[in-house]
Amino acid sequence: MSDLAAVQESLHRSFGEAISVRPVAAGLAIRSPFFDGSGDHIAFYARDTENGVVLEDDGDYLPHLIASGIDIETGQRRQLLDSLLAESGAYWDADTFEIRSREVPTERIGSASVRFLSGLLRIRTLESLTKETVRSTFKEDAASAVVKSLADMFDISERKPLTKELSEFPADIVLTPRDPGLRTIGLFLVNGPTQFLEAELLHTEIERRQQEKDLQAVALIEDNRKMALITERRYQRAVNRGLQTRFFREDETQAITGLRKLATV
Repeated sequence: MSDLAAVQESLHRSFGEAISVRPVAAGLAIRSPFFDGSGDHIAFYARDTENGVVLEDDGDYLPHLIASGIDIETGQRRQLLDSLLAESGAYWDADTFEIRSREVPTERIGSASVRFLSGLLRIRTLESLTKETVRSTFKEDAASAVVKSLADMFDISERKPLTKELSEFPADIVLTPRDPGLRTIGLFLVNGPTQFLEAELLHTEIERRQQEKDLQAVALIEDNRKMALITERRYQRAVNRGLQTRFFREDETQAITGLRKLATV
C-alpha cells in the first residue's frame, strides 16, 4: 500500500511549486501550472483596491477570440461567456476586454483565486468549439447578414406574416421592399425539417392565392448537411413546385445578396 502521508506531501509540494507569485507594479502576478493554446502559462493578477483585492487577466485573451472570428459580444456566445465567468465570480469589461473578479476580502483570496483560474480555463473552451457547435448560431448569423446586406433596400422584421391574410404562416424574417414594385419576401431559416415545412406551406398558400407577383417564400438552409434532416425527396418535390431555396454556410454573402433578385417581379 502507498504511504498516504507521503502522497499528501508530494501533492502539496507539486502544486505549491507549480504556482508562482511575484510582485509587479499592478500588485501581484500569479502564474498557474496550466497552459494556453500557444503553450504559455495562464496567468492573472491580484490588484489591491479600497474595497478588497481584484483578480484580473491581462486583457489579451478576449481580443484574441474576436480576432479569430469568434463573436463574443452578442447572442449565444455572449451568453455562454457571461455564464462561465459568473460561475467563477468574474465578469468581463466590454470596454477593455479584461476579465475581472469582484472585490474579494484578503482572507478569501485563496479560494477566490482558484475559482477565478477555473473561469479562465473554462472560457478556453470557446476557442476550441467544434465547427458544428459554432454552426448553432446560424439563425443569429443569418439575421445579422440580412440586416448588413439588405437594410438599404428592405424594411426588415422578424417572426411575422407577410400580410394579414397570411397570419397563419409567419416567416422568420420578412423583407418588405421600399420600392412598391418589388416582391415582399418571407425568409425561413432552415436547420431542420420544421422550418422547411413552414416555407413549403407559405409557398403553397401564396400560389393558391395567386399572389406570386407580390410575395415570395424562400428557404435559407444552413448547409447541405441539413439535407439529411429535410430528406432529398422532400427537397426535390418542394423545389420542383417552385419553392426558392438558398444555402447559407460557405457562401453567406451570395446567399443573402441574391435575395435582391428574387424581389424583382
